[in-house]
Amino acid sequence: QKEVTPLRQKEQNSTSDNEKKKIREDIIKIDKEVKEYKNKFETEYSDIFFTKVIKATTDPIIPDTPTEMTEKEKQIFQFEYYRDHYWDNVDFTDGRMLKTPVFFNKMDTYLNKLTVQAPDSIKKSADVIVNLSRQNYDIFQYVVSYITSTYERSKIMGMDAVFVHMVENYYMTKEVDWVDEKQLKKIEERAEKIAPNLIGRPAPPFLNQLGQPFMKNEKDEIKRIYDLESKYTLLIFYGPDCGHCQKELPKVKKVIDSLSAKPLLLSKHKQIDIKVYAVQTEFDKEAWIKFIEKYGIESWTNVCDIQTDPEGNPAASSNWRDEYDIYSTPVIYLLDKDKKILAKRISYSQISKVIKRLEEIEN
Repeated sequence: QKEVTPLRQKEQNSTSDNEKKKIREDIIKIDKEVKEYKNKFETEYSDIFFTKVIKATTDPIIPDTPTEMTEKEKQIFQFEYYRDHYWDNVDFTDGRMLKTPVFFNKMDTYLNKLTVQAPDSIKKSADVIVNLSRQNYDIFQYVVSYITSTYERSKIMGMDAVFVHMVENYYMTKEVDWVDEKQLKKIEERAEKIAPNLIGRPAPPFLNQLGQPFMKNEKDEIKRIYDLESKYTLLIFYGPDCGHCQKELPKVKKVIDSLSAKPLLLSKHKQIDIKVYAVQTEFDKEAWIKFIEKYGIESWTNVCDIQTDPEGNPAASSNWRDEYDIYSTPVIYLLDKDKKILAKRISYSQISKVIKRLEEIEN
């Protein structure tokens, strides 16, 4: 590396084609010598752990591509071969690999650089590593725990699907035996709360145990979210007494009014077909109606679930708070025309950006 780095810098700075050619030949020669030395070392000292570490850092050798391939096809072939054989030189039977930075670095590269950063792709890559790690209990424990906790804590929208996948496939199946019952239950319950509101899934429909709708508007009329006909539905949960909600909702209204406004003559503004289904999460009907009037959101579909149990205490008609993972307010979801979740837990400032991106993809 010490010899190659200055040569690469020299090649970049050179203006002579002949000099560049000579430098490239020198780099290839050094690379060849290094590979030959590593191969010789691995052969002569195959029984020592250091050899395994050295071998694990060795990239797979990509075979020559078929001559009939286009340049793009060659690049795809080389990338896919490299990714598919990325773990060939790692000994998953030896738990000592965890004591080196090599294993973590390779896993990080595989998940973040060799995998498309979409939940479904990451789930597949996670399963590849987990299945390889089954050869050693310690490595299996490390891999499952690391991937699960990483995607539980991810701030990137939609990546919680990877967390749910890990819990459903490795924790709920009782393969994870290093977590005590209390912690296991906590992890499983967290996944169960997130699962119904993953991006791409249909929005839970607010039905009670008998399959009946229960969300009512200010006039005590049942209003189903699935009855709203629009290209987009903004689903927002808020509390009239919530200070943050009192600041956020007027901003949300301003964004919605702007998006749904008819364009002026010669304006480049595109009118967006969007409606709002606003769920208030508290139990004071009078405070709720005052909130609607104060902030001028009468045009929204405003609903609430104000019920009481036999003793007269406030009660919910279903576990909709769990289904939408409502532990604080406000919470905003964006749904498509079929009420599938497009985005969740977004702020007022993200609404226009998300819709603009979706419109660009569509067009």
